[in-house]
Amino acid sequence: MNSHSPGATRVLQPIFALALSAACSCVWSASSQAVPAQYQGKWVPQKANCDSAARVVVAADKLTLSNGNDSQAIGGIEMAGPGFFPPGYNGIQAVLITEFDGHQPATATFNANEKKGVALVEFAPVQPGKGNPQLNAYNAHITKLNLAKRFPLNKVPLKKCA
Repeated sequence: MNSHSPGATRVLQPIFALALSAACSCVWSASSQAVPAQYQGKWVPQKANCDSAARVVVAADKLTLSNGNDSQAIGGIEMAGPGFFPPGYNGIQAVLITEFDGHQPATATFNANEKKGVALVEFAPVQPGKGNPQLNAYNAHITKLNLAKRFPLNKVPLKKCA
């Protein structure tokens, strides 16, 4: 059977699909569920005092956003694996993803923009347009959380407090 025959195609397609599936699972995979100790603790805006009402508290298994008496804990934590970054990336950034198996309403980047000791939290936005059931569920969840309006921390450089 030559490589251009229909039989060869039928044999190679499942092998190719399996190889592609294995490759893809390695490209975007979480490295671990627990947040490393060096990133755990209280983070506040760089220009604020450590007693700031607006803060992020990172624990091994959750990220908690606070602004005065309002707080929101988000679990389902995963640290992004090497496939999150471009091939050959050798920088110092580390990314925490919340609700990894869900809608991922917030991500935190430690050593953001390759600056040691700086963190950035980004809140997921509502996606525009007419959606399918999955997009509608995502938008409903993000709208209900309303993180950007409740917490003035979106894309604000943060420092870690002792």
